[in-house]
Amino acid sequence: MPSRPGGVFLPKAEGREDITALDAMLSEHEQAYGIEIGATKLAALVTETPLAMFRCGDYAGEYPGSERLVAMSWGAEDLSSALGARVQHRPDGSYMPTYELARSFCLLGAVAAGAAPIETVMPEFRDLDALKARAEIVRGQGFTGMLAIHPAQIDVINAAFTPSAEEVAQARAVVKAFADNPGKGTIAIDGQMYDLPHLKLAQRLLAEAES
Repeated sequence: MPSRPGGVFLPKAEGREDITALDAMLSEHEQAYGIEIGATKLAALVTETPLAMFRCGDYAGEYPGSERLVAMSWGAEDLSSALGARVQHRPDGSYMPTYELARSFCLLGAVAAGAAPIETVMPEFRDLDALKARAEIVRGQGFTGMLAIHPAQIDVINAAFTPSAEEVAQARAVVKAFADNPGKGTIAIDGQMYDLPHLKLAQRLLAEAES
């Protein structure tokens, strides 16, 4: 704590009780070193044990330490070890169903808790093309970032999670169309129908682009 870390990564989290326990420890150290209570934020790995899988929805709501939790991620390596599983991937490289379930539980739990859902690492750090493809896929599913295991991955990940100029332009067109037609729940742009969920997605994308 003398170094005043911006955050702490909590592995093998198994529910809100772990967040609360770590919050108490951090609060004690923050007070001892003159750091504002609650300033040290938390990211949690929430699928690394079988029990943790069933508690991914447990992080939502208010409880001691909940204000610290800013991100949630998942992991396949420790989970496969706990399961005694020797195979994580299909022949095409995609995850087997158990690990896809872990990814989905993490995404759903993070959004419910108001935390950023973060994709797990890709150990094959030399395959940057595969990394780019995977990062773009999970971003499309709702993840807002991805863990890196090697410095070479950072630029690829950052680029994949940065809205493109085309995406920003499209989002602005959707927002403008609804603004020009107040009260309408559905509008047409270039022959395609857009409704209020599309508007919310466009607004979120613009907020990401401007942050």
